[in-house]
Amino acid sequence: MSIKTKLIGGISALTLAGGMLAVAAPAANATVTQIGSCQNLLALGSAKSSSINPSTGKNYGITDLDDKDGTISAKGTGVPTKTDPLGSCSFPVNSTQGVPDSGKPVLVWSNGTHTLTKWSTKLFSREFDCDTTDITDNTEWAPSGALSMTFTDNVTVNLAPKAASLSAQVTVDGFTDPDSNPATPSDVVKFHGIVTKGAALGTDVTGETEFDPIVKDTSQTTNTPYAGYAFDIGAALGCTTATKGDANILTFMNGSVAGNSQLLGIPVAGIKFNKGVA
Repeated sequence: MSIKTKLIGGISALTLAGGMLAVAAPAANATVTQIGSCQNLLALGSAKSSSINPSTGKNYGITDLDDKDGTISAKGTGVPTKTDPLGSCSFPVNSTQGVPDSGKPVLVWSNGTHTLTKWSTKLFSREFDCDTTDITDNTEWAPSGALSMTFTDNVTVNLAPKAASLSAQVTVDGFTDPDSNPATPSDVVKFHGIVTKGAALGTDVTGETEFDPIVKDTSQTTNTPYAGYAFDIGAALGCTTATKGDANILTFMNGSVAGNSQLLGIPVAGIKFNKGVA
């Protein structure tokens, strides 16, 4: 989205330190192994800039204007109602890969499917926009922040049960180009990061999610994109035109349905957790 020694004296000390580092670090050619994945996790999101839209007197959302900051927040939703299951993630190789859980002490997380009770993202950028026609602006910063997940299964924390969870730091890479044609619009966003807390700690995160502007519409009763909301086609098109100020996204939909985005039908890879280094 247009989205870092202390020296040890003596040869023997250096040799010892080098040996310790060699033991602690994985081999440079270690195999990258996918140890988990999530798919079709839908969320309703909102965007808010600190800049005020003079025509409305309210904060901008994600706009096609330059030099605007923004906070993007999304929260997992049940489909078709808010009380329905939020989805699940699969970690099928835990018994062989030893995927850590979020307990204290840390144990191996049970393999298989883990159902979500809540999940969310909260990202921030000091300057970004949705103008896909402006490819020369090099002052922008990718939206970055936290991805959090909580699951139905419990782990043991200091002898007491607690819901399994994980947190990752992620950053947005931009819209995908699945057909290698820059002129073709995409509503699928790529992101990457690393799990910094909880289950699967230390794994790399790679992901794709649908990103479609929506607007409240009480007459819309179907689940596409979500009951009570309709696609905001005007804002979506505004991001693809050279005219400044014709896009302002305040609410949006994340996720996918059956592995595809709802608006354009583009394949969505979902979220993958990987161990090892390339």
